[in-house]
Amino acid sequence: MSRLVVLMYHALYEGEDELRSIDAADRPYAVSVAAFEEQLDILDRRGLTVADPAALPGGLERDDRIVLTFDDGHASHHRHALPRLLERGLRAAFFVTSDFIGNRPGFCNWSEVREMAEQGMVIGSHGRTHRFLDDLTEEEARAELRDTKATIEDHVGRAVEQLSFPGGRFRPSDVEAGFDLGYRVFHSSRVGVHRPRRLPEGAVLCRIAVRQSTTPRQFRVIASASPTWFLRARAIGGAKTVARRALGNGLYHALYERVSGGARASG
Repeated sequence: MSRLVVLMYHALYEGEDELRSIDAADRPYAVSVAAFEEQLDILDRRGLTVADPAALPGGLERDDRIVLTFDDGHASHHRHALPRLLERGLRAAFFVTSDFIGNRPGFCNWSEVREMAEQGMVIGSHGRTHRFLDDLTEEEARAELRDTKATIEDHVGRAVEQLSFPGGRFRPSDVEAGFDLGYRVFHSSRVGVHRPRRLPEGAVLCRIAVRQSTTPRQFRVIASASPTWFLRARAIGGAKTVARRALGNGLYHALYERVSGGARASG
C-alpha cells in the first residue's frame, strides 16, 4: 500500500556562524545544508517521488511518496533551500509567519518570498504572529487566519490555500474558520502518513519534523514510512498531547524547553 509522508523542516544553516545566528529555541530543528542535501540524495536513491505540494489535496499521483514543507519563513529558505530544490527539479511548500517577513532579523523579506513563489514553490501561511490558535478566542484565531492570508496574497499576488498551524496547535473550529476563509489544506504536527489519492479538501495533514539530530538512518526509516517507527512515534506524540492538555500550552512549553535544552515544540 502506497503511503505519503509529509516532512517538516525549519531553518537550514551552513557553518557554525549561521547556526549561532538562529534563535536558541529553534536550533534543535535547524538542519545543516550538508544534511539536507544528503536527505534529498536519500529520497532520490530510494526512488521516493517528491510531490509538488500545489497538487494537494486531490491531485497527487499514486506513486507520490514525499511532500517537503518548511515552516516560519526563515531567510535560509530562500538562501539555501530554494537553489537546492531547483537544482533537483523539486517543489516544496513554504509556510511564512506574515508578521516576521521583512520585520524580523533572520527571516525572508517579501521580495524573497515572492521569488520563491515565482520559482514554483507553494507559499502558505504559518499564522500572522505565530501565536498558538488554541490559546486565542475563536474570534481572535479567525482574525489571525484572515489577516495573514490577506497580507501574503497582497505581497505575493497568489491565492493562499494552505495553512500550517503554529506549533501544530488547532481546534476543529480553527479548521472550520480556515476553510470558510479559503484555506483548502491544513498542515499539523500530528504524526502519521496518508494515502496520496484519498485527501479531501479541508484535510488536516500529519507531518514529521526533521531535526538537527535526525540521522541518515532515521531519515531513511521515516521517509520509507516504516510502520514500526510510526507506531512508536504516535505513542510518544499521544503522550505529549495528553501532557499538554493537562498542563496548558504555557506550562507545557516551559517544561519542554527546560527538558530539551531550549527547544521549542515543532511547528
